Amino acid sequence: MSNIQRHPRFETLGDFAAGRLDEARAVVIATHAALCEGCTETISRLEAVGGALLEDASPVALENDALEKIIARADVGANVVAPAYSTETRPERRLPLSDYLESSIDDVRWKRIMPGFSQSVVKAQGYRPGVLRLLKIDPGVEMPKHSHKGEELTLILRGAYRDEIGEFNVGDLADLDGETTHTPKAIGGEPCICLIATAAPLKFKTLAARLAQPFIGL
Repeated sequence: MSNIQRHPRFETLGDFAAGRLDEARAVVIATHAALCEGCTETISRLEAVGGALLEDASPVALENDALEKIIARADVGANVVAPAYSTETRPERRLPLSDYLESSIDDVRWKRIMPGFSQSVVKAQGYRPGVLRLLKIDPGVEMPKHSHKGEELTLILRGAYRDEIGEFNVGDLADLDGETTHTPKAIGGEPCICLIATAAPLKFKTLAARLAQPFIGL
C-alpha cells in the first residue's frame, strides 16, 4: 500500500524481527507490515542481519547506530516481495489479523462503550487481559484527551483520524510511548476502525472519562 505515511519505530521493527514482541503487539506490527512494502523489507533485512550477527563468535561493543549502518550496507532484502494489495479487497481478509476474526470486520460483534465508540476485544496474549482490541469511532467523534502509562500501537484499518500528531489513514500506524498526550478525532464520512495494543490502561485527562474507564476497559 504505497500511500502509507506513518510507520513503527525502527526499534519496534527490530523487536518484531527478533521475536521479542508479545502476541498482541506482534499482530499489530505484522498486520501493518502486510500492507507496507517498506516495513516488510526492513523486517527482512533485520532478520537477515540478525542471523549474520549470530554467527559472530567474538562479541564486541557496537556504536548506537551500528545496526542501521549494517543494514544500509548489507546486500540483503533486495529480492523481498511485498504482499500484493488490491483496493477491491478489504485488507483485513489478507492480514494476520484475519486469523483472529471469525470472518471479517463487517461481521465483528461490537460492544458500545460510550457515545460514538464501540470495541471488540481480540483474544491474544500480551501485557494484560484485553490488551488487543478493535476500536470503532463514529465520524466526527473525538476521543477524550489521554496519555499512556506505557506503549500503545494503533493501526488504522478503515477510515481515518486526526490528532495533535497529525492525520492517520488506512495502513498508518501510531507507535506511541508514555510521553504522548493526544485527542484522536475520526474524520471523513465513515467510522474509523483501529487495531490497538496497549501496555496499560490509558490515562484520561477528564473526570468523566476516568469515571467511565473501569466499565470500558481502555
